[in-house]
Amino acid sequence: MEDDVVPCPGFGLAIEAAHETKVASSPEAQALQDAICNAVRAYSDFLERHSMIWEERPDGFPRLKAQALVVTLDYGDGNNAVDITLKGGALDRVYGDGVDPDPR
Repeated sequence: MEDDVVPCPGFGLAIEAAHETKVASSPEAQALQDAICNAVRAYSDFLERHSMIWEERPDGFPRLKAQALVVTLDYGDGNNAVDITLKGGALDRVYGDGVDPDPR
């Protein structure tokens, strides 16, 4: 009778997801996430002060120059490289596949 029991194909993934949730919600993880958020916001403020996000226009409607600040740590490249990109920013549009976030 036990041979008729088929294990749930998503069971292992569900266990991993529960573990990830537990780790990510721990006090240490929350403190680290807060530090990351504070650093990203500080860098975003820096970029805004240097007119990298918004452009004032004579018509009074500011032009959005970048869509998002994307910070990625890539575990798969073997180097754990960190990439910081302004999605839709000038570099992304010139060298990547970005599009102008405000093409007016």
